[in-house]
Amino acid sequence: MTDTGRRLRVVTWNIHSCIDHRGRYTPERTARVLRLLAPDVVALQEANLAAEPADDRLLRAIEPILPHWLFAPTHERGCLHRPGEVTGFGNLIASRWPIHPETPLELSHVDREPRQALRARIQLPERTLHCWVVHLGLGLVERREQGRRLAEALAGLPTDAPLLLAGDFNEWLPRARSLRALHRELTRLPARRTFPAGRPLLPLDQIWLRGPVHAHALKAIRDPIVPRISDHLPLVADLTVETR
Repeated sequence: MTDTGRRLRVVTWNIHSCIDHRGRYTPERTARVLRLLAPDVVALQEANLAAEPADDRLLRAIEPILPHWLFAPTHERGCLHRPGEVTGFGNLIASRWPIHPETPLELSHVDREPRQALRARIQLPERTLHCWVVHLGLGLVERREQGRRLAEALAGLPTDAPLLLAGDFNEWLPRARSLRALHRELTRLPARRTFPAGRPLLPLDQIWLRGPVHAHALKAIRDPIVPRISDHLPLVADLTVETR
């Protein structure tokens, strides 16, 4: 910790259900990348966890560095790469510090894939950090409605509370109309191209901040191994949360 605040590293990553470029389920490879990045908090999308978390290979693989986790499946589904299993599919937060769950925010749009915001409070040693994780829809109208719902929910939190919103926004325009409501509530960190991982062109993965939390560095990780295990690059931010 510095004299002015708690330093922490945040990673947001759409992990593509830990399915590699050959269609194999390889959560240990995903976890290896995360361990190399040395995060304090990770926000993962398209996590695909076992019905019994104690049996989940991804959670077991990241537990040594990120022992606390919260998962919010949007739906269950069978997976060809995991025969005979029914798994939960959705967003995941993992952290060095304890996580206190809050009610997920419903973001589903009619006749579209179910969506929701995973919401939690991470108990840093000095203060609480609000952490929200999203995977927004593919349609413009869908994202506009989801941005509005997120902004309305943010209005219920004190503006001086440190808050992190991260995830796959499926939006690449700098001042997209679909996210206009969010721009009034939060500050988005500069765009970094993260998709597709093999030749990144679009900044789909984003981090937004509010309150006494500040960014020092932001980088999309272009390691040759990443396109072999996901279609998105991990986005890494080094932050400071002001202490009281």
